[in-house]
Amino acid sequence: MIDLQFEQYREGKLDGFRLVDSYPVRQWTHYIARFSGTDLPEQLQDPEALIIANESGEVLQIVLREEGCDSPLFQFTETEKKQITAWFHREISRKK
Repeated sequence: MIDLQFEQYREGKLDGFRLVDSYPVRQWTHYIARFSGTDLPEQLQDPEALIIANESGEVLQIVLREEGCDSPLFQFTETEKKQITAWFHREISRKK
């Protein structure tokens, strides 16, 4: 996680993903996934990933949320986004 106050930078190992919601927003679909992991900041409460995908399932954006809102203190690193994207593609292809 990247600390937006520039106090710390950690590469977390994310796991335990589960899709909890999805809904259309114009031509995109928003997916909400809960997860757990190692080396997550202690201050992070009820973390979720908002995954925004286009009609073909391509991931356009991933936003860290906590307690149902965009996180005001942290954001995902590129490595963490890659972990989420890999899980998301496996999850979507499994459901097809």
